[in-house]
Amino acid sequence: MLNIGLIDYLNTMPFHYDLAERLEGVDVHFERGAPSLMNRMLKAGEIDLAPISAIETARHADEYVVLPGLSIASLGAVKTVLLFSWAADMSELDGKSIALTDHSATSVALLKILCRDRYHVEPCFTVTPQHLPNMLGAHDGALVIGDDALVEGVHHRKLTPASGSGELRPYIFDLGDEWLKMTGLPFTFSVWAARKDKAQALEDAGVFDALYASTAMGLTEAGRDTLAQGYAGRLGLPAGVCRRYLRDLRYTLTGDDLAGLKLFLELGLEGFDWNTLEFWGDRVAVPNL
Repeated sequence: MLNIGLIDYLNTMPFHYDLAERLEGVDVHFERGAPSLMNRMLKAGEIDLAPISAIETARHADEYVVLPGLSIASLGAVKTVLLFSWAADMSELDGKSIALTDHSATSVALLKILCRDRYHVEPCFTVTPQHLPNMLGAHDGALVIGDDALVEGVHHRKLTPASGSGELRPYIFDLGDEWLKMTGLPFTFSVWAARKDKAQALEDAGVFDALYASTAMGLTEAGRDTLAQGYAGRLGLPAGVCRRYLRDLRYTLTGDDLAGLKLFLELGLEGFDWNTLEFWGDRVAVPNL
């Protein structure tokens, strides 16, 4: 049996648009969870293939292969990786307490890079369960990702700070936008990675073919519309908000996305060598960076 990890966030829905149907009759099992769970399960060998935090792919480059042409990236605002803060400017967060989501590795690393290299501040970071009211009730800032971030960003509700000074609306910083302002490049949050010892079996079983085909269908105009309509009620958001969100994301890991990914990994991992990343097959030409 081959084990495939899936993340139940709106931004991953194009990948598994009709993946299960395409793999009907193939001996596969699906595991679902947050990005941090996919990171842990792939490393432990409990799953063989998953969309994982980009930085985790680099940390374990000796064990993984990356599927070319598949990613979640943004050129500017991503809307689902947000820093909520009681400070009006990120430059005011030096020495302040920031609660970090326990759902992600890449977003945490990105925030730390932005604090260090863009704003030259050193906040105090604490990983906590992802729940914005609790996070901002005890800290000066909160990093929230995924569907929770999308909903909180749209509603931008009033919350109570630790000072108990009455309900206030926190300031919101979109980390995709902050990265673009610092580098002029897209930011790649997630890539699809397979364990090297399982990649050929996944190829032979048709899993890679099915994943690429499912993603292609999910990224059509009709596919995005179907996903947005189906997911809107789950999030309590207008379908138009979900549709635009999916339309604005980048899924194809093209030259600029790779350049942004390379820079991020070099900034986030001391001594990182891009050439240690291995891309599987030749479905998409990966530019020489």
